[in-house]
Amino acid sequence: QEGGVASAFRTARPAPASGARRRLYQVKGRRTVRASERDLSWASFNTGDCFILDLGQSILVWCGAKANALERNKAQDLATAIRDGERGGKARVEVVADGEEPPEMLQVLGPKPALQEGSPEEDVAADQRNAEAAVSDATGRMDLSQVAASSPFSQSLLCPDDCFVLDNGACGKIYVWKGRKANAQERQAALEVAEKVIARMGYSPATQVSAGP
Repeated sequence: QEGGVASAFRTARPAPASGARRRLYQVKGRRTVRASERDLSWASFNTGDCFILDLGQSILVWCGAKANALERNKAQDLATAIRDGERGGKARVEVVADGEEPPEMLQVLGPKPALQEGSPEEDVAADQRNAEAAVSDATGRMDLSQVAASSPFSQSLLCPDDCFVLDNGACGKIYVWKGRKANAQERQAALEVAEKVIARMGYSPATQVSAGP
């Protein structure tokens, strides 16, 4: 859940230099949309999801014929976040319909083959991948433990002695909740965990880290 957490902290990532590598992100889900990096190949595509092809100066949002409205909207949001967060608003975002691929897309990926259909079971799995973890040094060393594996999350899980990291990277944000009794080491460790979650889960580099209260 996104409510109740102030956007007080945002990680800053420098804009990539000219010639930065091209990237492909898959955007999928029915209730909670998840974005993850994929191999730069037509083999990564299917007709049931949306994909973001980041070419640096142009960011193409390709929507499969059977992609749902939430996936389409979120893919455009993420592409815009990459443009504004990494390119200083100078890249071009273009939405591409299945079957209307522009030459620059075909030049990178090659001729388009017949694509597989997306799996509804994978969409359900994507909805359940949010997670909440606690960061604590109560044992004398810094521990990270999962307290909930999927949304919705309950506020009763939050303890004022610790910090908590809510993985909602599929929606472009990671939240860090700092208990009022948490010490400085726990607070810093929670921010570091949030950054590692972005890298480990393959979320967009434009993913925000918000800390509160």
